[in-house]
Amino acid sequence: MRQGVSTPLRVLEFFAGVGGFRGGLEGFSETERGGSNDFEVVWSNQYEPSTKRQHASEVYVQRWGFKGHTNEDINNVLADPTKFEDIVNAQASVLVGGFPCQDYSVAKSANGAAGIEGKKGVLWWSIHETLRRLAVAGQPIRHLILENVDRLIKSPTKNRGRDFAIILSSLAQLGYAVEWRVVNAADYGYPQRRRRIFIVAHHENSDAYAKLVDGINTAGGETPDLSRLGVLSTALPWTATGQVSTFQLACSPLEVQAEYACQKNGSTRFQAAGVMVKGTVTTAGAKAVSSANASEPRMLGDVVRSTDIATVPSQYFLPEEDVVKWQRHKGSKSAMRTSKSGHSYKYSEGAMPFPDPLDRPGRTIITAEGGPSPSRFKHVVESADGRLRRLVPDELEEMNGFPRGFTAIQGVSDTKRAFFMGNALVVGLVERIGCALRTACP
Repeated sequence: MRQGVSTPLRVLEFFAGVGGFRGGLEGFSETERGGSNDFEVVWSNQYEPSTKRQHASEVYVQRWGFKGHTNEDINNVLADPTKFEDIVNAQASVLVGGFPCQDYSVAKSANGAAGIEGKKGVLWWSIHETLRRLAVAGQPIRHLILENVDRLIKSPTKNRGRDFAIILSSLAQLGYAVEWRVVNAADYGYPQRRRRIFIVAHHENSDAYAKLVDGINTAGGETPDLSRLGVLSTALPWTATGQVSTFQLACSPLEVQAEYACQKNGSTRFQAAGVMVKGTVTTAGAKAVSSANASEPRMLGDVVRSTDIATVPSQYFLPEEDVVKWQRHKGSKSAMRTSKSGHSYKYSEGAMPFPDPLDRPGRTIITAEGGPSPSRFKHVVESADGRLRRLVPDELEEMNGFPRGFTAIQGVSDTKRAFFMGNALVVGLVERIGCALRTACP
């Protein structure tokens, strides 16, 4: 982070998990937080539904403290005027969060006063409602940094791109311009091939909004160079690939829901990068600029070699009798299957490397990474002594940019720690986006 900024941008952190956004914006250590005054998380929420013990919230509080943190269903917070007043009183200018990928359908509100409401339990609409109510209170959030799985731009399968169009339209209706990028963390030097979409939005009363509008308008009718526009282009440089396309969204999310249509070939209208200004979408394919890596790219082997093999518990080494089972899971498969509707189809998948190569970034960590049972998607590496083993939680944390041992608190199992990292984001990407945003908003 930059040094010497006198007033930090105050941040609301939704769906906080164990604090990946916070670590990227504030830094993890006291030295990092003391030396940077760019961001300050002043309110956070983490709640795991249908879970008796709130492990992620416990880790968050252990590492960041109780102040400003709530472990309660966000919908209950929004329904309680007293609790929502805490959000208003936080006087934040930035909202961040990795919201769940769900069905984004909308409907008219019950009383017609609020305009729209989302399908019950769909958490995107809790962000939308927070933005709307803070604007009504005279404290509009000026910037959003959001993260989601990359398939967001092509869901649902029956009308690919409709859900993302609804999100963009709902933000446009609240006065935001939006930029987005599908990013593979490994392209920027991090030791994990994790593809996620980052969405950065700017309210119409911000300088960043004006810059996006100017960037589109100064093209003078020509196709704008998207790779030179916005915070994400500064943070994660890229070049456009393929055909740049432009189209207009309907004026409201309800209209988008009724009128949006994917392309004739069934694919989404949204590509890996783009901007949306006043309902006009400009989008293109994207290729990362390899020279944009902050340092030499890191590989899975760099993470594994940082582990003292003597500290790896015995249960992480694969028993010889289980190796064949692991090979079977990792191998290619082809079989006929029948759908619920009775339609027969051929299912096939290719073989996966076994063990995982150490001279490449690791694969995406998934929530089921933990536990000893053989799996196609869990990492298996070969130790220097030739033994095969699974990755320990410390290694999974390092792959996401967390300090080793960050989630190691009393009562939290290794399996749960792996689950956290499957849900987490690559912290270094957030740090880069934060630096670019702070530079754009001195």
